[in-house]
Amino acid sequence: MLPRFANQTVVVLMPEEIVERGETVESWTVPTRTPIDGCSVQPGNGGRDFEHADGVVADFTVYLPETAMVPRRARVELPVTDGQFVLLGEPESWIYGLRTDHVRIRLRRRDG
Repeated sequence: MLPRFANQTVVVLMPEEIVERGETVESWTVPTRTPIDGCSVQPGNGGRDFEHADGVVADFTVYLPETAMVPRRARVELPVTDGQFVLLGEPESWIYGLRTDHVRIRLRRRDG
């Protein structure tokens, strides 16, 4: 269970599946938006994007309630900054005893 200060809301976005030229593809034009309450959004390491040398990256870690479902391909909007973030790795379920206590996701947005 997350502490009382975990009172932020994040929005999980999932793409719509459309058929384009006979193939099913993901469309982010009008994604499905699911708010998740009771989260804690914490800043991470940001900095220059040395791989592309023309931008910056913003990293955040979000702690979500144990019931939160965040698929790997989802995008996330945060209350503390603009833009959409992608997941770094898989959502991590933190298990204490015999049950999941909370879920942690690591996020990144590249600008520039």
